[in-house]
Amino acid sequence: MAKIKFIQFYKTLDKKSARDFRKFTESNYFNMGRDFSDLLAETERLKNKELSSREFIKSISGSLKLSQRTVWNRLHELMKIAERYVAISTLEKNKIQFDNLAGQYFLDNQAYNLFNQKYKANVKAFNKSRKGLDSFQRFYEVLQTGGFYNIYNNQFESYAKNLTDQITYHSVSYMVNHYLHLTELLQRENITAEDLAEKGLSFLTDDTVENFLNTLKDQKELHGVVSFHYYIYKAFLNIDDDLYYYYAVQSFNNVYDKINDAYRAMFYQILINYCIERTNRGDFKYYNNLFELYSKKLDDGIIDDLRVGNFPVNNFRDYIFVALRLKKIDWIRWFIEKFSPELPESIREDEVNLSYGLVNYYELDHEKALKYLNLVKGDNYIHYTDSKSYKLRIFYETRQYEEALMELDNYKHYLRTHKEIPDAYKKTFKFFIAEYSKLIKIRLKDDTESAELLKRELGSKSQTAARQWIIRKLGEIKA
Repeated sequence: MAKIKFIQFYKTLDKKSARDFRKFTESNYFNMGRDFSDLLAETERLKNKELSSREFIKSISGSLKLSQRTVWNRLHELMKIAERYVAISTLEKNKIQFDNLAGQYFLDNQAYNLFNQKYKANVKAFNKSRKGLDSFQRFYEVLQTGGFYNIYNNQFESYAKNLTDQITYHSVSYMVNHYLHLTELLQRENITAEDLAEKGLSFLTDDTVENFLNTLKDQKELHGVVSFHYYIYKAFLNIDDDLYYYYAVQSFNNVYDKINDAYRAMFYQILINYCIERTNRGDFKYYNNLFELYSKKLDDGIIDDLRVGNFPVNNFRDYIFVALRLKKIDWIRWFIEKFSPELPESIREDEVNLSYGLVNYYELDHEKALKYLNLVKGDNYIHYTDSKSYKLRIFYETRQYEEALMELDNYKHYLRTHKEIPDAYKKTFKFFIAEYSKLIKIRLKDDTESAELLKRELGSKSQTAARQWIIRKLGEIKA
């Protein structure tokens, strides 16, 4: 794979962004009179080919009749233009930051009338806008420039009011990010409140936060975002306490129409992560909460998580498993048909085949389920292990025990040879293999006593969907 910086950048662009960038390079201000159109056309042609850097340069050199050193130089120049494109296009998407930079220039050059016009327009735009995660920090920066203007023009009463607003927005921005980071930490590490205190990360007391929230009671946007991040942090910290989760949901609902889609997507994902953690702990009523969040998220058109090829698998799978848990088969078929085209091409086929395989399995059409599961190539370990696990279930339920034992050997070999699988996942898969092996032996002997013993043993452990299936099958064994 080519490790050329510009090629790595160009691969990040979708079709529209690639068109915009090519147009951007046509500006003499940025290209210094250089025509990059042929080079960009060659880059577009070669970008998805598995070429080394050397091969990439050699191919372009031959096509354009340029020396390899010239091609390297042109790609270096394009990377400089790319950085300017990123900076400008990012600023254009954040009008408050863009206008504040212009206002700062006017202020620094004592063009106070121009600054004041820009400042008032910026405040008005902020008040009318739907807010994102960084909006409060950006507006705090706007207020800072307004404070300097007040000082330069001897407007001391206005400056005092401005300082109060600065404190408010700076505090909101700090607390939002503070609790966002703590929530992330709680999701990634097995830590307690005492651990957080030792790390010096929880110096804000509950009383301090509640008092601050009380000062924001007349400012719906500010109160909503701070209370959401605070309550969802408390929910993860006190994972078995439902109350804080529902407080967070209420805060989300209160600020729902005041925040932009990117911020909404973050709110949804944090709530979804909490519900997943509760289901992992055996609190299966949270599958209903998950399904409600997924459905509302789709209704809002927030589907960027489906378009991203996250390794090892896309979030598409999570929608399917939650709906299967609730036996919403018709909904799943609708979901696959409507949203599978949004999936990255590299994983789409496996996701769709696996999903239809699971649907047919739950509809007890084992033959059709196997047909779809056998089509899963399993280029990543999640797709592979999901398809293997359900094929093993089918072989057991259709009494194809020899096929089951052969599939089991393939599964074991795969886990031994694929070092990229994280230990936590590998441990889960190995548990299933061990328990499935015991189930097969008990089934072949119709050993009801061993079935009952294993059933009691598994029932005392945290129950995954796979373990629940084994428990059900053990209960079906009769002497």
